[in-house]
Amino acid sequence: MPVRGILLALWIFPSLPLCIFRPFYGIVLWTIISFTSVQWYTYSAYELPWAQLVAAPTIIGALVFGRGWRNFLSTQGMLMVLLWIWFTVTTLTAVDTPILSDNAEWTWYRWGFVTKIMLMTVIAIAVLDSFERLRNLVLVIAGCFGIFVVKCLPFLISQGGEDRVYGPEKSMIADNNDFGLALNMTMPLFFYLAQSETRPWAKRLFYFLTVATVPAIFFTYSRGALVGLVAVTGVMFLQLKQRRFLVPIFLVAVSVAVLMAPDKWKDRMDPTRQDAMDGSAYSRINAWTFSWRLACDYPVTGGGFDTFTKELFLRYAPTPGDVHGPHSIYFGVLAEHGFAGLALYVTFVLSCLVSLRRILRFARARGDDLVANYANMFTISIIGFLISGFFLGRQYFDYMFTIVACVIALKRTVAGRWREQDEEAEAPPEEDADSMTGDPTPAHGEAVVQW
Repeated sequence: MPVRGILLALWIFPSLPLCIFRPFYGIVLWTIISFTSVQWYTYSAYELPWAQLVAAPTIIGALVFGRGWRNFLSTQGMLMVLLWIWFTVTTLTAVDTPILSDNAEWTWYRWGFVTKIMLMTVIAIAVLDSFERLRNLVLVIAGCFGIFVVKCLPFLISQGGEDRVYGPEKSMIADNNDFGLALNMTMPLFFYLAQSETRPWAKRLFYFLTVATVPAIFFTYSRGALVGLVAVTGVMFLQLKQRRFLVPIFLVAVSVAVLMAPDKWKDRMDPTRQDAMDGSAYSRINAWTFSWRLACDYPVTGGGFDTFTKELFLRYAPTPGDVHGPHSIYFGVLAEHGFAGLALYVTFVLSCLVSLRRILRFARARGDDLVANYANMFTISIIGFLISGFFLGRQYFDYMFTIVACVIALKRTVAGRWREQDEEAEAPPEEDADSMTGDPTPAHGEAVVQW
């Protein structure tokens, strides 16, 4: 085994017992492996199921030592359970329907894949029981994508933007469109971490990554990612009180990207050119029409996971030979789980935005800029997913479910954080406390915020 594989093994295998006794460490390790696919850089050890090796002891540790299981009793937690139940119902229905049963093997495989993602989301919710742990996980996520951004910059400069930027092989972001989606979701993390961090070097680093992410998104050559970038920066501009910080950053980033942009990038992004409706655009329309027609025939449960098959395209697609994935999170859920599944999915995601909006309102009323920054970063990250996702078929994106876990953790930890602040503010001065008779401990009141 080459040196890289040995180093990876020396890191992972001794960590497995630690994942049992420190399940939060297991979640961090699982996040790094899932987001970066670090095993593919070893050239030898990639065949081992590294994520599963880490997941198993982490699940055991969370069941034994997890202190945040009550966090799961939230609106988002309950909606995720309902969503998983509905996914199971649509899977059982699809494999029992003659016209859909030919794809049963892949339907069950996809169900298992999505179930694993949702299970690890539940475990993350259970171990994210403090604001400090939430902050550390966000820093890990930002670090994973920060490495990709820094790594692609020399490539962009040397190639002059002539070639597309892709994520690591065999990862959830291997495709250029998926990579652009992930970067749109990460740019708010970079920016608001720069606003939140007190260490000068960390501030400078995250501001740099915010700027560097813009050309990285540009040169994925993904039009859906470009639309998402416009939406993300627009919402960031509207949400930020001190807009003077964002304007120069955005202008510098866009200027660098435009100056580097070759003619073929400009032609691809130009909506006014005569051949703007290229093969990719027609494939999207074909897949969306297929999804709508299939859902009209199976409006309640849809066609089940991985229903975008050659046989069904012959029946429902305007261009039967052009078989593609959904090219949209919305049409993907519609085709696979029907109108009921789409309504439940959208409700699940929008409930996160509603909760974050409430947190932001309370944080601003209390003058808690740190919590406000975290509420903003998760809000804009989800908006980036929703906007870019209209053109990209990543409805079961690992990253999105991780953000949901962070939202639930933020809801639960800020209530305790604010309660402690109120108790400290109400506590008598130390010299007065010394002179008090009886029990000097102030009575514990109810949480300031009820979610």
